[in-house]
Parts: sequence; C-alpha cells; structure tokens
Amino acid sequence: MTTWLRLLPHQIPFRAASSMLSVDDDSIEGSFLCTADDALAAGGMPIDVMLIEAMAQFAGGLAFGDRPGHGYLSAIDRCSIDRMIVAGEVVAIRVDREADFGGVFRFRGRATVDGVEIARGRFYLAAPPLN
Repeated sequence: MTTWLRLLPHQIPFRAASSMLSVDDDSIEGSFLCTADDALAAGGMPIDVMLIEAMAQFAGGLAFGDRPGHGYLSAIDRCSIDRMIVAGEVVAIRVDREADFGGVFRFRGRATVDGVEIARGRFYLAAPPLN
C-alpha cells in the first residue's frame, strides 16, 4: 500500500495526492499541498480541479493500492467547494469507502484546511479488468 502513489497512472504535475498519512480497510487520509505554481505546472488546470482530483486519487489508492493495473474514475457526484485554497495551504483529505458493488466502488471524500471543511464529494471507481 505504501507504494501506490508511485504507481498512479499520472504523476507530478498531474498527481494531486501529496502524501498518505494513514490507511485502513475502509478509509485513507492524506494531504494535498497547494504550491504557488500548481496551476502553471498542471498546464493551467484550476486548483479546485486538482483538489477534487486529489480526493479521487486517494480513493483509488484505497481501492486499488494492492491490485495490479489501474482503476478507472467512473463518476463524480455531489461535489462542492466552499472556498478556493491558496498557495501554501496544506489540505487534509479523508476518503471513506461507502460501498462495493462487485468491482465498482463508491467513496465519500472531504477536504479540510486547519480543521475547517472546505470541500466534499462522492467518487465512483471501477476495478481494472482481470487479465
């Protein structure tokens, strides 16, 4: 599980998940560090998109961290961001597995800055095909 960040199909500048703090069978916690050049490094991708991407990447780490192949983000639902993050902020992310539908997983993610929730969403991921 500890190497899943290196195994993500997208790496910096498109890897938004910065570090994993803890993980168990049904939840994962980590961080997204917003730097001054994140939007420039990611080809102008808005920081709010990178934040949602970080939550989805953590969901993928929880679902597929020990599996061969890459899973697929199949849907994002009920996402909202209360305020934009600014350079220098460390966003704490927690993602919980809500359901497993036999290869399709549903997760709920939330992001906080200094203990205040700033974003939330639901993510659906599909397992990679078995070879």
